[in-house]
This record gives sequence, C-alpha cells and structure tokens, in this order.
Amino acid sequence: MFKINSKLVFHKLIEEIGGSFITKTINKYNGDYRSQHFDTRSHINSMIYLNIKGCRSLREAEGEISANKKLKKLINVPSVSQFSRKNAARDYRIFEDIFYHLVDKAKRRFGDVRIFKDIPPIKIIDSTVILVALNLAPHLKIDDERAAIKISTLFNGEFPEKINIVKGQVNDRKCIDGLFENKNAIHVFDRGYYDYRWYDKLTEQGIQFVTRGIKNAIIMEERMLRSNLSENIYDTEVILGSTPGGNLTFKNYREIMTFDDEGEPVTFVTNIFDLPAEDIIKIYKHRWEIELFFKWIKQNLRIKKFIGYNENAVRIQIFSALISYMLIYLCCKVTKAKYSMLLLTRFVRSNLLEFYDEDICEYFRTG
Repeated sequence: MFKINSKLVFHKLIEEIGGSFITKTINKYNGDYRSQHFDTRSHINSMIYLNIKGCRSLREAEGEISANKKLKKLINVPSVSQFSRKNAARDYRIFEDIFYHLVDKAKRRFGDVRIFKDIPPIKIIDSTVILVALNLAPHLKIDDERAAIKISTLFNGEFPEKINIVKGQVNDRKCIDGLFENKNAIHVFDRGYYDYRWYDKLTEQGIQFVTRGIKNAIIMEERMLRSNLSENIYDTEVILGSTPGGNLTFKNYREIMTFDDEGEPVTFVTNIFDLPAEDIIKIYKHRWEIELFFKWIKQNLRIKKFIGYNENAVRIQIFSALISYMLIYLCCKVTKAKYSMLLLTRFVRSNLLEFYDEDICEYFRTG
C-alpha cells in the first residue's frame, strides 16, 4: 500500500492548526511554564484525540496513547493526574485561540457561507445547556439540585463562528452579547431572547434580524404592507409594545403572520423591509440548523460528560470539542469529500491511526 507521506490521518488533521501558530500561542500565554513532560502541544493533541476517538475518560485516553507507538511520536504520554492537573491549570485561552484561528482559516479559504445565493449570509444564534452533577461543580450551581454550563453560539449554517461560555444561571439575553456585529448578515434567533428595547438597539446599530413573535404580544399596527389570502400570509408594519414609558419600541418593525399545519397562527418579527415575506419565513426556518449542530457535537464529541469540573477544565473540554469539529470540517472541505459530516466523522474515527495513504485519499475523492 502506497503511503503518500507516512503520516497518520490524525497527524494530517492536526497539521491544519499550524506549528508556528501553536508556538506563538503557547508563548503568548506562557503555556509551557514549569511543564517538564506533558507540554502544551501534547495537551492539545491529547484533547483532540480524546474528542475524535470518543474516549470516555482521561484514563481511557492515557491508556490508548501509552499503548500506541504511533501516537507516542506525537504526544508525550501524560499520567492521569498530570492530565487532570493541566486541564485544571493550563490557560484555556490557548484552546480558545486555536478554535478562532481555525474559524478564521475557514472564512479566508472558503468565504462567507451562503445558505441562499440571493440573500445575505445568515447567522443563527442560540444557546444550549449542559447539566453537571451539583456535587462535582458547585461553582456552576443553577438551583438546589443541579449545576450547568451554558454555551451560546453564532452559527453560519456550517460551523460556529463565535462562542460564549457562561455559567448556567446567566440570563439568556446576556449570554449572546457580542454575537451581533456583522451589519452585512441577517441574524436569526428564537423568541426566548425577545426584548423590545434591545430590538431598537440592534436596529440603531444597523444589525438585521429575524425572530419569532411572542404569544399575546401587544402591537400597534401602522399599515398593512401585504395580504395574501391564498397563501395565508399577512405582512404588517407595526410598533411593538404598549406604553411609551414601558416597552414601546421607537422603531417600526414588520410582523409577518402565517399559519401552521394545524391552522395555528405563527408570527415573525423583523427589521428587514426589503425582502419578500416568503423569504423572511424561509430564513427563519433555517434556525433548526443550529439545533442539529448542538445535537451533533453532543452525540459525536466529548461535550455531554465533563472530565474535569473546575471552570478552566470545562472550557478546555468545550473548546477542544469545537477544535475537533473545525478540523473535521476543514478536512471535509479541503478534500471535497462527498460524505456528510456525520459519516466523515465516523470514517476519521475508525481510521485515525491509519496512514494517510492512497486508499484514504480515494475514499475522500469518490465517497
């Protein structure tokens, strides 16, 4: 069997990060200070391996690395206690910077993700909560019985562009601060984030958005923009809220109403007036893609069960999972693989320690 460059599939994946960037990031955060054996590169590679391979614990990851001569060339084998200590103490921002480096690389190489050719890029915003046993993470307490971490995400339809990681009790609206910056995109979020004054602030900043209307919302109808009885679409310019001293908006918005399969009204609120109502509805329907992303990372990467419980260790594990996602995504795009991310992940997991040879390349090319 012809070995293209005698490198493992795992080695080809992590090469995408770039050795010089890793060196710069390690130096930036003094990552190898007082590290005699389990250096930062080994830590990064170990966490990526743990995620993609699906190891259930630090002990399982340590055992697999120790038992494999190929892996030992890439990773200085840690003891379980070293692994645990470094997850707790090594600056999580090293992993965060690597994640954003891969995001920037994907943007530069492949451009803006466009779900629709004739509509600006769509950015979907939502949060997911991961529960943790209260006795293991009391600092993440959300009530008398549970602890949790919340991950808020800006998703472009293919990969996450921005992430906020906060304690579970932080208000949903505050979790997504800093995710709305692109004036050339349309931001989509569900009605759980509704805040009329915030809508005004976004509009003043030139941020376009589409969201669901809340039930029993009080509105003041300004004028009917369009009524399509045959398609059950009603498009109205409105002011949201009730009293000027309360939550009444200063800006005008569009409320688009249609009906679901059971005949129940469904409303959408937007500050976009130059797209047809049908497009606004179509845009919002793509919000489900972020739900699929959350489901994917929970099912395929080590993010549902934490292997360390102080806040630094939790952040390292989350960013390691996101780094792993981006490495597989970049592999999928670069090789022009014809498989879905799910099937490609399964293939990579099964062949992680195989040589990147002609058969592997043929799989990517032909699907």
